[in-house]
Amino acid sequence: MIEVSQIVVLALGAIICLFSVWGFIAPDKIWKMINGVMEKDWAIHVAVIMRLLLGAALIIAAPQSRFPHVLEILGWLAIIAAVAILFMGRERLRNFVAWFQRMTNTMVRVWLLFGFAFGAFLVYAVT
Repeated sequence: MIEVSQIVVLALGAIICLFSVWGFIAPDKIWKMINGVMEKDWAIHVAVIMRLLLGAALIIAAPQSRFPHVLEILGWLAIIAAVAILFMGRERLRNFVAWFQRMTNTMVRVWLLFGFAFGAFLVYAVT
């Protein structure tokens, strides 16, 4: 029987895949969306909550997954990333995103291939 944590990991993995494909096809549009979100006061909170949710779901789903140790490590890394974002603050997070925006579309697409592979791995790991 599939657990809620596995459904959360499956859903987030699928969302990561979809956003990666969308960004690969139209990198300018994904940057426009990211910039729009980064202007909102709630953006940093959503970034932290999403990482905490993913981290907790990965840790809880790990024992029933195909790769329990890998998923547990990824879960803890997601939680560490959430804490790091809190300490970074809004302005540093914007600067970090701006640094990524200096990449060429080809470089962005390479990163998005890794994003797609990560999302696909999450889906595979819990199915």
